[in-house]
Amino acid sequence: MTQSTTPLRRTGLSGRIHDFFYAEEPVYGLALVRMALPAALLLAVLRRWPHVRELYSIDGAPAPLWNSFGLEAGLPIPSAPVAVALYAAMVFFLISSSIGWMTRLSLIASLILYPYFTMLDAVGTITKYTVIGTHALLLLSLSQCGSVWSVDAWIRSSRSPDGAESGPPRFAAWPRRLVQLLIGVIYIGAAVTKIHTPAFFSGDQTIFWMLEETNFYNPLGDHLAAYPAWGPIAAYLTLTWEILFLFIAWRGYGRPIMLAAGVGFHFMSWAVLGLFVFPMVVLSMYWSFVNERDVDRVRLWLARAGGSSVWSARWKRLQAMPARTRWIGPAQSAAAFALLAACTSVAAVEIEYRSDPFGERRPEGPYALKRIEPERVAELLRNDTKVKSEDKLFDFGVGTYLVGGILADRASEFNYGDTSIVQCSLVPPHEDMWVEFNLHDDQGRLIEREGQIVARGYIRPSVTYRYDESLPAGRYSWVLRYDGKEIARRDITLGGVQTVSAEVSPHR
Repeated sequence: MTQSTTPLRRTGLSGRIHDFFYAEEPVYGLALVRMALPAALLLAVLRRWPHVRELYSIDGAPAPLWNSFGLEAGLPIPSAPVAVALYAAMVFFLISSSIGWMTRLSLIASLILYPYFTMLDAVGTITKYTVIGTHALLLLSLSQCGSVWSVDAWIRSSRSPDGAESGPPRFAAWPRRLVQLLIGVIYIGAAVTKIHTPAFFSGDQTIFWMLEETNFYNPLGDHLAAYPAWGPIAAYLTLTWEILFLFIAWRGYGRPIMLAAGVGFHFMSWAVLGLFVFPMVVLSMYWSFVNERDVDRVRLWLARAGGSSVWSARWKRLQAMPARTRWIGPAQSAAAFALLAACTSVAAVEIEYRSDPFGERRPEGPYALKRIEPERVAELLRNDTKVKSEDKLFDFGVGTYLVGGILADRASEFNYGDTSIVQCSLVPPHEDMWVEFNLHDDQGRLIEREGQIVARGYIRPSVTYRYDESLPAGRYSWVLRYDGKEIARRDITLGGVQTVSAEVSPHR
């Protein structure tokens, strides 16, 4: 096992800042980021492979980013064969970056091609994670992340004259620190955005998102949407974590706490919101927090467990092979890399040509768009429809307390002296509305009418009502009315020990 050497630390604030960025270390953390980040990007890149012609070539319908800003000129839009060849090359470069083969060249090529293709399709390809991934690729391309745990490292591996295993190469830490700072700055920016989004703190934004599957399948979204009170709690916890991450995720107990919270947050963003590629991209950058001490601990644990003995022995025998018996060296590696990249692009063009996605070589001719029926066109273009009254309602309930302005519980049984909160949640957007919360007895007679104006920017009106002995024990119903009709009702039961004197009968 390689023994780590700790350089002398400088004193003073300027010295600590210098050591923070320029202390030399093995690039273990960045090597792990190099392995994980391209694999995460490939999750989305490979899904778009069958549609390269449609999305990124002049034969399809590209939506370049510069058109969104009213600019007619921008980067060249390739023809279909060129787009397919370049896209296949990008896939090859991402894979070679992950395994560390011609690492710097692969990262630079990925850095050029990946944002190029994202900007050719501003409608569906360019997203937050493509921007984040591009920045991370830039920092990796400036680092020595291929010096360990890579094909390049194996090709260049050597032994010292006395046969002892040489230690890993050491480089300045600034690329790894910049990746870490990038994560923290992203979280700070996300926190600032959330601060200016009131719907985030009320939980409305999250709840409505959970009920959709716009991104991917979310296994927990439908279940947690039934408990909207957790939304404000999760919102404030998320905001606190995003702000604190940049300041306390560096050392001590703060590092495992912040990183564990981040893993949990990004896991929930998939399980609840259906995000998949975004959390994988950000979590791949978390490996930048792995340092030499962490790797030494893992190696020591594996040595004690005996799990690494076999693979360690094989790796040492592979490294000990004389140079003349190795079948590949740096020159042969570069030649094989160029040949395989070219073959990948040519094969991709041939496969795409034979697949004939537009049917251009069919005996009956290219595929043609089917004309939409006139009735369907009229239905799509009509603007005289009105949202049904019941479709404006998202939730209606009776409970006892609020969390962040949201009804946190549901109750159907009350005693004298209890106070209930009756609340409905409306689906935005809606017009200015007059909403009534009416209390009826079991005979349908109106006992209490509570009405209020709900402005179009508000979605959660509510009233409170205190039950006193003026109401006989029995069954009652809270009825929600707007647009001149009954929309929903909730049944309750009133009864129990009297706790309010006859002289006091407040209803509010």
